[in-house]
Amino acid sequence: MAADEEKPIRIVDRRMFTPDGDPRPGFQPDETPEAPARTSEAAPAAPPPPPPRAQDPETPAEPEETAAGEEPPAESREPGSDFASLVRSLATTAYSALGLVPDPSGSRRPDVGIARQMIDWLAVLEQKTRGNISFEESDFLARVLYELRLAYVEITRPPAR
Repeated sequence: MAADEEKPIRIVDRRMFTPDGDPRPGFQPDETPEAPARTSEAAPAAPPPPPPRAQDPETPAEPEETAAGEEPPAESREPGSDFASLVRSLATTAYSALGLVPDPSGSRRPDVGIARQMIDWLAVLEQKTRGNISFEESDFLARVLYELRLAYVEITRPPAR
């Protein structure tokens, strides 16, 4: 029987920084960036998403096919996408304020005060929503806060002598 065979354990380091505090080369965040927002002038009205299909719990869900250029329905992107969008927006502002992501003009100007404020807002959001959001949303918020706090400490740490 296959139970006697042991599967190898795979460990993946997903930290943003090396032990020396430098940004990890080739670091890719777990979340993929969303497409830029369309302007209201040229955006055609999108049809409403189809109702969710009933599915046998034994079969895995298949991704829904969409026409080229269309975004998948909010339900298939991520659970609680409105909440995740709020968290992602605050986190992006914090990363930009830490100088890790370029601002809209393309420059990287660190402003630790703004970064600290965004991290504090996310911490308040975590505290106020405790027990009222799904596990996936809570886990996503906790991971974002962890990464931001580590980045903040790395950026504000005095240089080694």
